[in-house]
Amino acid sequence: MVIIGLILTIFAGFSEAVMDTLQFHFYKSPFAKYNNQFWNPQLSWKNKYKLGNPFFGAKFPGSTTIFVSFTDGWHLFKLLRNLFLFVGLCLVAIPCLNINYIIIYFIIARILFGVSFQFLFKLFGK
Repeated sequence: MVIIGLILTIFAGFSEAVMDTLQFHFYKSPFAKYNNQFWNPQLSWKNKYKLGNPFFGAKFPGSTTIFVSFTDGWHLFKLLRNLFLFVGLCLVAIPCLNINYIIIYFIIARILFGVSFQFLFKLFGK
């Protein structure tokens, strides 16, 4: 289970790299050649609202809350990042309940998260 947890942590780092790439380097990223309305954060944030305007309220029930992850790329990868981290943690922490083991896991997981984030973020930034 530890290996699966660490692999999920790497995927969480990749997901965060996608989020930051969309937010800060969208026009240089591979996502710029796809649907801008979904991937470009300068436009996609409007997807959750009727007529793209917060004044008119949610586009559909839950589009600004529980289903926001399905309105744009940034929120989708935020959902994935959180799922990967939480599931990875549960796979390791629940079966063992050994605090020393969990601390070591967190240190290794944090390093893997950072390395995987930097790898993909730099790759997308080229």
